[in-house]
Amino acid sequence: MLLGFDFPFGYPEGFSQAVTGSADPLALWDWFEARVEDAPKSNNRFDLAANLNARFPGVGPFWGNGLKRDIENLPRKGTSRHGNPFPEKRVVESWAKGSFSTWQLSGVGAVGSQVIMGLPVLARLRREFGSDLSVWPFETPGDGITLVEIWPSLLRNAVAEATGPGQVKDAVQVRVTADALRQMDLQGTLEDVLVVGAEHPVEGWILGVGSEAELEQATIVSMNGSDKKLLRNDCFALPQGVNWTPVDEALDHLREAMIPVVGTKNVPLAEAAGSVLARDLIAARSNPPAPNSAVDGYGFAADSLPDSEIVTLPLVEGRAAAGVPFSGSVPAGSAVRILTGALLPEGVDTVVLEEDCDIDAAQIYFGNGIKPGANTRKAGEDISEGDVALSAGHRMRPQDIAFAAAVGVPDVWVFRKLRVGVISTGDELAEPAGGVASDRTFDANRPMLLQMAERWGYA
Repeated sequence: MLLGFDFPFGYPEGFSQAVTGSADPLALWDWFEARVEDAPKSNNRFDLAANLNARFPGVGPFWGNGLKRDIENLPRKGTSRHGNPFPEKRVVESWAKGSFSTWQLSGVGAVGSQVIMGLPVLARLRREFGSDLSVWPFETPGDGITLVEIWPSLLRNAVAEATGPGQVKDAVQVRVTADALRQMDLQGTLEDVLVVGAEHPVEGWILGVGSEAELEQATIVSMNGSDKKLLRNDCFALPQGVNWTPVDEALDHLREAMIPVVGTKNVPLAEAAGSVLARDLIAARSNPPAPNSAVDGYGFAADSLPDSEIVTLPLVEGRAAAGVPFSGSVPAGSAVRILTGALLPEGVDTVVLEEDCDIDAAQIYFGNGIKPGANTRKAGEDISEGDVALSAGHRMRPQDIAFAAAVGVPDVWVFRKLRVGVISTGDELAEPAGGVASDRTFDANRPMLLQMAERWGYA
């Protein structure tokens, strides 16, 4: 008997080891079974996930608090996580496009809660049936009961065809999946599908992933009684056995095939916004070009501070300001007035905020403990002279114009604007106007496409 459950049987590699001390995923089943509290109207899945998160550095990996009350260590959004020590998805979920991560506990399509609540039930089934039950792919299937992980959305096309008016989609999913697996068993091809997932005995595997073509063919046979093609009431459907190219793969093909078809020109920086760089933009000087102060305050040498709770430093005459550097050097044990952006004078490597100081006519006072180099910027902290500031192919934005100016670049090489023409064809087309016969179609695509091209910066 093959029993399929529509939730993951495991987590990304490393999680079971970190939680139970064993890489055996079935040890994690027992761990959850001992800790999950499951009452008819309440359970502790969110609090348990928060407790697990607290074991690891950073924030996560679990997320999606579905309760009204906040729970410490369980963020409501996945973007609030950081420092997750585990992969975001299992290997099988990277194959099964559209499947969700086991870490997400709430939201449409989330499966994380089902995992936490379902694994204890499976653990009890294992204990109940003992050696008569095996769990694929963690164990070799025997002659009794085999538990497998399924994902009915793998057969979404067949489910769409089989779902009639008034039918419940989830029920149709179960029937179509069961019929397909039964047909494969009759054909003797089910064993081949089981071999695919056996290569991943730690994370688990969705039955059928990697064998989609075989599953779809079994679905055709089970729904038609033969290998004949199905008629589809769907003008967007692809032929049987043909699948959509994944978007990422299609984009890769497109990028590999594209080459520039326009010339290049050199333009002043002020005219470069919206253009695409034809050459790398190289920094003409470092930014900052020299060590300078990040604040208004007082500069001194950190290693000259006295070992006392309150620091008292005499002030030298003059000041350092942006564009008006201090002439001379600052003696050890003294300080100089310095403003934001001013070059650090000789003898200064640290700046204290003026708000942190008391001052009289000749000296300043502040509490000890300031870190060496505080409130200063190093030469080249943003970028060093000769480095690539912006790469060829980058579309220039206002902030990029500012960056290029900051590193001393007065003009840039860009591609000439691409000239785009849009031609509408078809006997049915007519320009929008009154009194046009109803068998004509107003040309709406051409003005839209021209406006889009103009918005993208093309001529």
